[in-house]
Amino acid sequence: MTLLRLYLTEHWPQDPVCDWELTGPDGRTASVGASEPRHWPAAEQTEFILAGTQAVWLTARLPKASKREQDKLIRFALEDQLVQEPDSQHYTITDRDGDSARVLVTARERLRQIVAQLEALGRAPARAFAEVQITPEAPEGEWALYCSQHQAIVSGVAPTPFAFDLDEGAAPALLQTAASQARQENRLPARCVVHRAASAHSIDPQSWEASLSIPVEEGPAYKWSAVASGINLLHGEFMPDKARAAWLRRARPVLWVVGAAICVELLLSTGQVMWQRAQLKDARDRMQTVFKTAFPNQPIVDPAAQMRSQLNGLKRAHGQLGDDDVIALLAQVGEALGGDARDALDGLKYEGGRLELTLSARAAGSISSISQRLTARGLLVAQQGDNRLAVRKEVSQ
Repeated sequence: MTLLRLYLTEHWPQDPVCDWELTGPDGRTASVGASEPRHWPAAEQTEFILAGTQAVWLTARLPKASKREQDKLIRFALEDQLVQEPDSQHYTITDRDGDSARVLVTARERLRQIVAQLEALGRAPARAFAEVQITPEAPEGEWALYCSQHQAIVSGVAPTPFAFDLDEGAAPALLQTAASQARQENRLPARCVVHRAASAHSIDPQSWEASLSIPVEEGPAYKWSAVASGINLLHGEFMPDKARAAWLRRARPVLWVVGAAICVELLLSTGQVMWQRAQLKDARDRMQTVFKTAFPNQPIVDPAAQMRSQLNGLKRAHGQLGDDDVIALLAQVGEALGGDARDALDGLKYEGGRLELTLSARAAGSISSISQRLTARGLLVAQQGDNRLAVRKEVSQ
């Protein structure tokens, strides 16, 4: 698969010219150049490198957590190290050491701009890397400086490499400050090796040595195209469509299993509901049969209500209370009120199986609780105003 690698500085696409490298299916360089997008060679895939200061590599204490919680923890952990608002940045964890993690931070809007521009050109990127991560690390006890035309990346000075704007000719002020601090802490490096790209300005090693008080040497030329790949920055909201599709293909077996489990659950639930409906219908049919047997000359409208009415009539005919008589209803109200029954009522009215209760000022404050207790005892309760309840016996279906 052919691959086009783009080296994008902070001035692209305002300055449309950028360095590029084309690699063949074998991974070897086929051609290199610097041109506008219309002159880029055709390739099956595209990736880009964020040059220089467009990314910073920070270290923070970051306990392991779920993806959602991790994003919040990163913003909180790095807030004091960021110049811009934490929510405006895109975070990529590169590696961990216990609770400590190194995180690449890039401007979310800058990534959006580059990705959108490349997609508009028909060069949708598959990967993106930060130059600060993929430049070679300096040997222990040394500093290494990788210089492009206007910026440089230094390794060995801090826990992670970082980029800064390069002064033409003179030793960078930032390096002079770092050397002064290292001298005070008695940890000056053995030397500083400078690797310059073809477009970088020449340096005067002797002048640099005088400014830094450490040996300065020129090393092999710096070629951005020769550096290794790092952690892909295009994840989360920037994940390419092809990568999403590949993720879905990998997850398809799991999704099939989850879908099958959901279907089985739906079938079981549907079967249970149908079985319960059948049981309810069977109960109603038996109720109608019993009613016809007990009261053969009565038309069937509501078997449960009719049977209760007939049963209450028979009870009253034999000197017994019906379950909707005032005394029976008052007994259930008293049981529901319990210890609160004393002085709970200011008045009551009974008519046709309906008992209306007027609560006292003390009991009216807990009218909702009283209503719930009455309902729990099988009574139908309707609240009328702030202190009145209408109660009647519930008919079981």
